[in-house]
Amino acid sequence: MQLFNRPFFFSSVVVLTFAVAGLLRGDCLHAQDFYLHNGDRLTFYGDSITAQRFYTRDIQDFVATRYPTLQVMYHNAGVPGDKVTGGYAGDAADRVARDVKPWDPTVLTVMLGMNDGDYVPPDPKIFADYQQGYERLLTMLRAAAPRARITLIENTPYDEITHGTEFPGFMATTEQNAKATPALGQREGLPVVDAYSPVKELLEHAKAADPSFASLLVPDRIHPSSPLHWVMAESVMKAWHIDPVVSEVTLSAASQSVTHSRRTEVSGVQAHGSALDWDQLDEAFPLPFDLENALMNFVLKISDLASVDEEMLKVDGLQPGAYKLTIDKTDVGTFSEAQLSSGINLALLKTPMWEQAREYDAALERRSELELADFVLFAETEVKDKPTASRILREGEAVFEQKAQEALHISKHHYSLAPLSHTVAPNS
Repeated sequence: MQLFNRPFFFSSVVVLTFAVAGLLRGDCLHAQDFYLHNGDRLTFYGDSITAQRFYTRDIQDFVATRYPTLQVMYHNAGVPGDKVTGGYAGDAADRVARDVKPWDPTVLTVMLGMNDGDYVPPDPKIFADYQQGYERLLTMLRAAAPRARITLIENTPYDEITHGTEFPGFMATTEQNAKATPALGQREGLPVVDAYSPVKELLEHAKAADPSFASLLVPDRIHPSSPLHWVMAESVMKAWHIDPVVSEVTLSAASQSVTHSRRTEVSGVQAHGSALDWDQLDEAFPLPFDLENALMNFVLKISDLASVDEEMLKVDGLQPGAYKLTIDKTDVGTFSEAQLSSGINLALLKTPMWEQAREYDAALERRSELELADFVLFAETEVKDKPTASRILREGEAVFEQKAQEALHISKHHYSLAPLSHTVAPNS
């Protein structure tokens, strides 16, 4: 396969326009314990599950919304059908030379193992070849990217839990491959993220909760649906010590004061009778979950995703009754004084901040389509002057990068909590 010296370009999710404001609020201080560093270049290496560009985009969403001033660049090097030895787009040596080395990553994730079981029950020879091939691949990756911090991500299960199987016994093979990854990581001195167990456990919970929804989570038994990729991304983010807090605010209605706040600035707290108004300038944004997607809401219900997306609001000392919460003239919901006293998670509601995160994610999705087109151009065609065609595609990517950056502008939001004069059933 002919290799090209491709110009350096990464998907940048840097939001420079409010970097100074973020620094003033100490956002970078909160990111100090996070695995990714300012200026990192992250490459995702894997098979078709990586090439789906779901968990990889979710990770970008996590980083950009939680640490808006953190400058990280991304590149997806997933190839459908790939094994540790490579696949249709080139053997491992070709893949590493074309899809990793030119990007000079400082961080690499590797997620392989689904195709390496050859879709048969556990076989000692196939497993030994997989292990040896993985070790050779890691040697190549280290040579191509000597500065990269490498994280191994366990493969996800072939789903024989929620519906019938096309390859009987293959789930046991994917489990064998996944559970061998920690030992490989120990031999190689590399951290390992358990993505297998959370996905398997969610499939089991889903089958018990609603079999009709459960069968949609991995519709072809191999490729997780978009909502399930959030669970995979959560596993990586927890391993990398993401701050689970978007913001925390506790207000006292009686004293019209802020009794607790984190990752936000609260000002202008005022009471108007039983109503309460205030302003917030948060450091971060909620995750852009598709709250209009029934399968996504099902995953949120049966998983602990909300534990890494906490945008908590508590209000103490309210008179009994129902209260309507409005943010920037957007009706967010109606809640009882008991709900507000115990705390509501705004990250799971359609707020103006959520809308911004959704706009950001939509721009990333469009950019990723052009990134995929760039890979197809190089790996699957013999057109003339590929570098020129690639440059044009990347100029298109840059357009959507800019749109993404513009979506995540930090601004002050006005909150209003007003009692209802008539009985209204509060949000559950």
